Amino acid sequence: MQRKSNLAENILTTPKELWERTSEVLKETINPRSYQTWFAPIQPLDLTDSTIILGVPNKFFQEWIDNHYTKILKNALIQTSGYSLSVQFKVLDNKPFSAYTDNIINDIEIKHTPASDRDFSSSNLNSNYTFDNFIIGDGNKFAQAAAWAVSESPGNTNYNPLIIYGGTGLGKTHLIQAIGNNVLRRSNNLKVYYTSSESFTSHFITSIQQNNVIEFSNFYRSCDLLMIDDIQFFSNKGKTQEEFFHTFNALHQNKKQIVLTSDRPVNELSFLEERLISRFKWGLVADIQPPDLETRIAILQSKCEENNLQIPNDIIDYLAVNLTHNIRELEGALTRLMAQVLLTHTEPTLELAQKVVTEIGQPISKGITIDQIIQLTSKAFDVPQESFMKKSRTKDIAFARQVAMYLSKELSKFSTTTIGLHFGGRDHSTVIYAHKVIEGQIKIDAILRNKIEEIKRMLQYSR
Repeated sequence: MQRKSNLAENILTTPKELWERTSEVLKETINPRSYQTWFAPIQPLDLTDSTIILGVPNKFFQEWIDNHYTKILKNALIQTSGYSLSVQFKVLDNKPFSAYTDNIINDIEIKHTPASDRDFSSSNLNSNYTFDNFIIGDGNKFAQAAAWAVSESPGNTNYNPLIIYGGTGLGKTHLIQAIGNNVLRRSNNLKVYYTSSESFTSHFITSIQQNNVIEFSNFYRSCDLLMIDDIQFFSNKGKTQEEFFHTFNALHQNKKQIVLTSDRPVNELSFLEERLISRFKWGLVADIQPPDLETRIAILQSKCEENNLQIPNDIIDYLAVNLTHNIRELEGALTRLMAQVLLTHTEPTLELAQKVVTEIGQPISKGITIDQIIQLTSKAFDVPQESFMKKSRTKDIAFARQVAMYLSKELSKFSTTTIGLHFGGRDHSTVIYAHKVIEGQIKIDAILRNKIEEIKRMLQYSR
């Protein structure tokens, strides 16, 4: 039975639509073989406001997914629906797992497209990953610059191989696929291929089963640009490492570009053969660090523009301050926030943003907020809070506003640009000037100095 729930228009309203989008996320999250084995047979049956019902072939499938993929599946559903949906499974025919074993082996392992039959009509790239929509910050600008240089002249720089490492969700996959997309944009004649280390391993095993290792080797060694994600998963795969070693040598000798990603520095890839480690050091190793506050704000603003979303600056700031781990987390929070806004037909609020952050499982930041500073400063100087955002040049209001800006720069985590936005969209230079003025005044005015110290104590007490 397929029916529409009252999910908001344009949020995916049928089981089929939701599952199709969720499947795309799963395909990017797990290796192709695992997806085909456990998720391709699933049938979406029904969808309510809180639950999706999925049909599985038998009880074994249900137990395996419950034990191995629950978190991945729920995260994928959050990304595509904006909801923390419950998942219910319904066994369709309860045939024993053996009834599917032959089909799985035939379709996935034995009849998996042999390397000799593959071509480069599909580079395996996601066209959405480009340099244009990659937000540059202090934590990734070196890696981005190196990636851009490689994409402009693959195989002809000193960055071969280029290895980008960093934690989950920081943009490694986006960046290396941006390389591939830019290379193809410049020249469709080049052979470009992107894959994960798990897929590379799976293809290699298949080629052994089919007795066509030579064809497998020829395919990968004919690349002009080969990109492999998550090389740490080559761990304890001796034969795969050996095959990749020879592929690496062949490509490098022929001045073909190699781009790799890892979740850790090269020196910490102790589970890989030393001869591979030494070759990785021939090129350039660049790291990606978690985005700083300004970059996180820029990412959220870019996402809002891309999707034509109207989110107040204080809410964007709140999400950016409280979600610090990775970019996926940020974008997922924004999706959930807007889904709830659309569903409840309400305006986005800080309370709703706090709820989203809590649902994601992140502790709420105890840092001092600009709103708290404005509230206490308005009381201390007997000035209405709303006047801090207006263009009034009245002496008392202007001075109180400067004090609030001074305290915001001194005590909050926000940049001067972000602080300025909280005060009626003023420029960062105004914040810097206000800080300088008040800093000078408190050196000569003991009454002002004591009043500001009292505000600071109250702010610290309120944390």
